[in-house]
Amino acid sequence: MKRLFLACLVLALAACAKPAAERPKLARAGQPAPELRLPKLLNAPFLSLAGWQDLKGKAVVLEFWATWCEPCVDNIPHLNELAEKFRDRPVVFISVTDESEAAVLAFLKERKLAGWVAPEAGPEAFKAFRVYGRPHTVLIGKDGNVKTFTYPSEVTPEKIEELLAGRLRPSPGKDAGLHAAEDAGPDPSVLAEFHLARSSGTPSVKYQHEFFSARALTLRMAFDFVLGAADRLDLGPGVAEVMDASYDIRLVAPSRAEDRKKDLFLKGINFALGLRVTQEVREEEVYVLKKVPGVPQGARRTKDFSGVSFDGVSLKTAGSSFLVLAGYLGEKLGRPVLDETREEGPLEYSFTFETRDPKVLDAQLRRGLGLRLDRLKRKIKVLTVRKP
Repeated sequence: MKRLFLACLVLALAACAKPAAERPKLARAGQPAPELRLPKLLNAPFLSLAGWQDLKGKAVVLEFWATWCEPCVDNIPHLNELAEKFRDRPVVFISVTDESEAAVLAFLKERKLAGWVAPEAGPEAFKAFRVYGRPHTVLIGKDGNVKTFTYPSEVTPEKIEELLAGRLRPSPGKDAGLHAAEDAGPDPSVLAEFHLARSSGTPSVKYQHEFFSARALTLRMAFDFVLGAADRLDLGPGVAEVMDASYDIRLVAPSRAEDRKKDLFLKGINFALGLRVTQEVREEEVYVLKKVPGVPQGARRTKDFSGVSFDGVSLKTAGSSFLVLAGYLGEKLGRPVLDETREEGPLEYSFTFETRDPKVLDAQLRRGLGLRLDRLKRKIKVLTVRKP
């Protein structure tokens, strides 16, 4: 995915950024909840959720789930009972997933969900509410403050009554240790550290001059952060599987003027995984995404960066740049696509990948977005990764 994940994560971080002194980026018990924007809602009075202003004066049971998550599906009858019981009270049940609307609608034909359902939620929501696995439930009071992190089976009528009455005491729940590790920076007594372990879950990243910490991140993604985004990855035999696995990564580099994380990272993955990485700039033929002069774009400017959804065919974004489109085009074409539209965004647009044929894609782009694909020579950054 090369630059694509980095672009999407930058959008995610921008989307959860708050105006000064308003809302935190990470949910903490007893503190105001991070901003919550959901691009789509089903079973709800709104088509989307613009933020907490749409939920003013209401308590919220925020449930992160997925159709493929067996414990999530097992708890649906319990949550349905609660939603029906408190139907006429100021509490909203919202089931949030990053799956496509089509997948969720197909699921709902077989299983009823009594509360609001939010498909195609962006990674910023999962990051902000510390979703390390699913199911994951966050209870938020009518005052807009996070009360506790829990599981759907532990949400009882009594607990919701306490939530509504403002008597539920703030608690980090069973994930308190994970929260502490995520909130903490490097121990000042540690001179250098390299940690790498297999992991799973929702990716999260912290990046500072002397410190890099990531949870459930693939090496492809880590390369973008630590080594800088490359235009192309040249992977040797047997490398792709290692690069696409998820890891917990922690780097603490010596305190010096220059950034030493890169050296530590390269030596660490060579020692732990046997990967040798070289970087060079080459002149190669690539595809370049440009604007067609005088042709109106099928994209609309928006105020905020927001989520990106892609089901393998259709790309939709409520607020991003054409860098995201270029990334997916590169994946389809098997060749780097550089964004030279000079449109930084945020832009709302959609695009359907009907083919891998560059001529057909070029025609689609011209017709739908006022863009074109040119095949030109450019100097690009190439990372070569090999195993001995």
